Amino acid sequence: MKRKRKKSNIEEENSSPSHNLFHANVHIILLASLANLHTNFSARTLLTKCLNILHNQSLNPSKTLTLINNNLFLSLLPSLLRTTKSIPSIAKLTAEIIGVISLQSFECNEKIASDEEVLKALLDALVSLNKKVSMAACNAVLDLSTTSVAREKLCALNAVVKLMSIFLQNAAFPTQNGFLCSNGKISAKFSGGSFMENAFLVLIIDATVALINTCNVNQLSEIPEKLCDIILSYLKILLVQVRDQSSERHIAKCSKERKDCLSVIKFDDLTESIFRLSIDSGNFTATCGAEQVKRSIFGPNQSDFEHFMFSFWEKSPFLLRKKPLGSPNGHCDILSSLLRPPDSGRINDVLSSILGSLVSCPPLPSDEVDILNFLKEAKDGLGQRITYGQDIRVVKAVEGNGTDQGYPKSEVHFQQKWTGSCRSGLDLINIDDVQKCEEAYQNGYTIALRGMEFRSYNIASVANGLAVLFGQPSVGANSYLTPPGSQGLARHYDDHCVFVCQLLGQKQWTVYPRSTLHLPRLYEPRDGYVGSEGEVPYTKCEQFLLGEGDILYIPRGCLHEACTRADDGGSDIHGASTGFSLHLTLGIEVESPFEWEGFAHVALHCWNQNNNQALDTVVSPFPRTINFMSVHLLHVAIQQIGSIDPTFAKACMVVAFSSPSDAHANYEDALSQSQRDTFRYVISKIDRDARFLEAFKSVEVAVQEKKEDMFQRMRWLRHLCPAKRLKEGFDWDNPLAEFHNIFLLFDEHREYAETVFMQVKSRFCREAMFEDACKSFEILLEKYKRVRTQYMNGMLNLHSNGNT
Repeated sequence: MKRKRKKSNIEEENSSPSHNLFHANVHIILLASLANLHTNFSARTLLTKCLNILHNQSLNPSKTLTLINNNLFLSLLPSLLRTTKSIPSIAKLTAEIIGVISLQSFECNEKIASDEEVLKALLDALVSLNKKVSMAACNAVLDLSTTSVAREKLCALNAVVKLMSIFLQNAAFPTQNGFLCSNGKISAKFSGGSFMENAFLVLIIDATVALINTCNVNQLSEIPEKLCDIILSYLKILLVQVRDQSSERHIAKCSKERKDCLSVIKFDDLTESIFRLSIDSGNFTATCGAEQVKRSIFGPNQSDFEHFMFSFWEKSPFLLRKKPLGSPNGHCDILSSLLRPPDSGRINDVLSSILGSLVSCPPLPSDEVDILNFLKEAKDGLGQRITYGQDIRVVKAVEGNGTDQGYPKSEVHFQQKWTGSCRSGLDLINIDDVQKCEEAYQNGYTIALRGMEFRSYNIASVANGLAVLFGQPSVGANSYLTPPGSQGLARHYDDHCVFVCQLLGQKQWTVYPRSTLHLPRLYEPRDGYVGSEGEVPYTKCEQFLLGEGDILYIPRGCLHEACTRADDGGSDIHGASTGFSLHLTLGIEVESPFEWEGFAHVALHCWNQNNNQALDTVVSPFPRTINFMSVHLLHVAIQQIGSIDPTFAKACMVVAFSSPSDAHANYEDALSQSQRDTFRYVISKIDRDARFLEAFKSVEVAVQEKKEDMFQRMRWLRHLCPAKRLKEGFDWDNPLAEFHNIFLLFDEHREYAETVFMQVKSRFCREAMFEDACKSFEILLEKYKRVRTQYMNGMLNLHSNGNT
């Protein structure tokens, strides 16, 4: 039997009636002590005792809720936190109590977060000259930040900017290799000071990262640009350190100062913060404008571009030879500097330097207009090494069975599986795989890299200028490094127009004329004749030998293939050595909203918005409903016409040509007039060929067979007029359900519905205004362009070598 322990003097004192009475009135005593703090010295001792009691209560989950529901206690917290100058120990203890309470439960956390005065006082305590107070306040902010509710409240109070400013006041200056300390030495640590200073900086940056990753786009845009750029410099250097195991151990060691919650800056959180802070940086846009790109590709004469647009655009291939600078028509070639040639002359060195610095670029959904929606799905993949199939391919075209006649070449991959770690079923490329790429190159394989506009500031600048020139939200860029005497991709056609820019070496191209007027659209299934010569006689093909600086335009839908010549030690048509080839393709991807079919949808939407009043129809108990549904059935009819008429699939560039400058008025007026002529053709085609029964039957089939993909090409219409903002909105996120309602109503009143549909169509075709549609079209284009620019900015800053 154990001996009963005798009570200590302290326990006897704490169990006394006077002590219990003190506990019961601790909040009142706390208030009185705080009121007499500056006039009565003993009040400080009493105040500390009260806070210690409350701190012990906050550690007990059963008592915490009672404590936090005491309005008197909450009202005193801001005053207690503001004692940081007079009595730092009181402010420190108060911040610790807030932190402990915040971790007890979601309800407790929300209660603290809902009190704006408490949050403001806590943020003010961060800037205390007393490091212990600042650290306690920072810990409390981190403890609060364990819930999204509290993080959102802190972001609304501009806590991110305050944390950034505090960090910069205490951190050393960032360099490419580390941090420049006051003694002039480079350190891998945040500061050249004591362990306490380093731990404090880690806490500050940890809290900053947590809140950056909670900010909405508007809050991110309110961060001062200079402050944002400096913090980005720190975060990018820190990202390199976090990749290193020793740096991670250092951060973990520093973070042990946090008693209740070990704080380690995670790789995924850090990459997301870098991406978020970068989305509005716009570093690449100022270096190369649309006019400069146009002059570089097409020459200084404005008529050259007009000639290209009228004679070759989306029709047939066109070769633009590089002209010497001294010639009468010579011009500045900005493309030759897109990728630097190898300094050592060895391709292996190029592969190692390029592939070793690249990170994966998760695909951006084609109809996404909110960058934060993208981040929710893709943030775990940010900053990871490049992924085979998504970012890089290593391929070679080899002979098929028999001879070339009837048996075209097919593509083989050098390695089906890579040794890199697997994430979500994807193959990541590591250092060993870079060496395998070098081996593949020596064996005749082409190294193909996707998304170069997200990896190089120079390429991003040119891609942006080209997108503006052709009135599209973005332009994609891929690079292809092919060894001598080899062919990378087998004969194929693209669903987008490309400008092939020969950067190094030379390459022989064979381009076949399009066998049909139909223009392939993005993401549509490829025709079965791809790679076959049955449809297009070989004798009708065109041959192009590209040397350095040459550019070849290939329209979408034209079969093409390219190969390098054997390295014979000679030189190409421009004097460069023959053998290997490095070229860049700039792809003009015309997405559904920016085809002429899309412009017709926009025009119908604008007309409907301007004509909300009831149309002149037969008297009926539901005229507005029939009118409303007829408009959306007309959208279906427009899509049906667009699937047949090639003009509807062409790129609409009204934004690029709608505002001619004084200097180029005549030249741009011709292109602008061409856009108006096309619009009139599209409207007349709708007026002539849009039929009620055909549109209605397609809706009937979709409803009965639940074919949601039938409306896939029109889902982007939700960006014009979200259903949540309208009383009579159409939910394009769930079109099958909406068209189900149309089918039921029209099926019951088919004759009347057909009459209304024809009236709607007739009025739209008669009253549709080109200028109104242009305005809405430009707004839509800006939505698409903005999110793609944000994505580009984010990815460029995640690459350790943005000037590749």
